[in-house]
Amino acid sequence: MYHMWQGNGWNSGPFSFGFPWGGIVMGVLTISVIIFAVFMIIRSSRSTGHATNGSQFSDPREHGLSILTERFARGEIDSETFRTMKADLSAID
Repeated sequence: MYHMWQGNGWNSGPFSFGFPWGGIVMGVLTISVIIFAVFMIIRSSRSTGHATNGSQFSDPREHGLSILTERFARGEIDSETFRTMKADLSAID
């Protein structure tokens, strides 16, 4: 039969494993796992975010064309202005 001292010492909890420091080790491991999980969630949310400085475009003309297309889609510019500005963008070397 297994007998363990069940006093009010450090090893009286369910996670003590019979060692006086077992509960402390489990507490540190639990906190470490929680901190690691939060770190990974923050890291993954940052990596899936959009680029803030236009670095997603390899060519600045692509970024300009994207802005021009958005303005045309919102109705800020007419089709003639769109064609003229698009030709100006493609003429830039």
